[in-house]
Amino acid sequence: MNTQRKANIYPEFVGLKEFIRTISKSVYFKPVLFLIIAVSIAGILSPYFLTIRNIRAILISAAPLMIIAVGEAMVVLTGMIDLSPESVLASSGVVIATLDIIMGIPVYLSIPITLAYGVIIGLANGFLVVRAKIPSFVVTLGMYWGLRGLAMVISGGYPISPSSVSPTKPLGFEFVAGNIGNIPIMVIIAIAIAMFFHVYISEFKIGRNIYAIGGNELAARNCGINADGTKIFVFVVSGLMGATAGIIMTAWINQAYAWTAQGFSLQAIAAVVLGGIPFIGGFGTIIGVMIGSFIIAMISDIIVLVGVSPLYNYIVVAIVLVLAGLQVRRGTFVK
Repeated sequence: MNTQRKANIYPEFVGLKEFIRTISKSVYFKPVLFLIIAVSIAGILSPYFLTIRNIRAILISAAPLMIIAVGEAMVVLTGMIDLSPESVLASSGVVIATLDIIMGIPVYLSIPITLAYGVIIGLANGFLVVRAKIPSFVVTLGMYWGLRGLAMVISGGYPISPSSVSPTKPLGFEFVAGNIGNIPIMVIIAIAIAMFFHVYISEFKIGRNIYAIGGNELAARNCGINADGTKIFVFVVSGLMGATAGIIMTAWINQAYAWTAQGFSLQAIAAVVLGGIPFIGGFGTIIGVMIGSFIIAMISDIIVLVGVSPLYNYIVVAIVLVLAGLQVRRGTFVK
């Protein structure tokens, strides 16, 4: 029976087909599909996966990753890349722990200083890429190693924790790892940040300029968009997100260490790809990145639940990343 005959006999057939075609073209379709598949598989593998307690644990572990993934997404949307977020996170943790525990600076000063540190790193990345014309991969790879080294120098190569001083001094910002009711504050912060930037780039003209630059930078410049300023801005956002995640993670694990969050930059990139943003930029959403971050955190969780060695975590993430790459092939989105 051909399609036309089916349409004549079953008019709802055409309606269903058109509905499927419409939703499949949605920017949210593939990230949501990935999430449904991942949750379904995880639910089959472990009966404990879909418990409220476990979902809450995944959201907590996903919060710092989600925050730096938002910054990474802003950079990738313009067609660039940032390899430094995990080092910004780790060094920011060392900075705020030093200010708070070692130097005794009040929290209302230590937090803004740490956030300003992240902004300065972002500005440095942006200016080196835009003004010095150095590829973003090279600049941020150099910053990745430089900031790890800076954190090692500041901390002396040792963790900084409440027990680093005598008498023991609790972190002044430990409330960040607390709860409002039964909802973790760090999860609220992560979701609030993600939703803010989702609205910013999708609803405001200045935010949509980011898409324009990633889609066709020359055309964007010809339309009067300040491409250089926008590029610097997205690196500043990435630096700020790294510092924010550093504060949150330090409060969560109750210490700061120069080698904290190893692999987070690549996990953030994986979350961006899972979220449907291609490396050439110009397409995708922050909500998709939120979903991608949750899936990455979910992988680690399910590996623990099924009793597999955590050593396999990166292998599974790599497989998922390659599969996710199928949805953002260059042939799918042409600049």
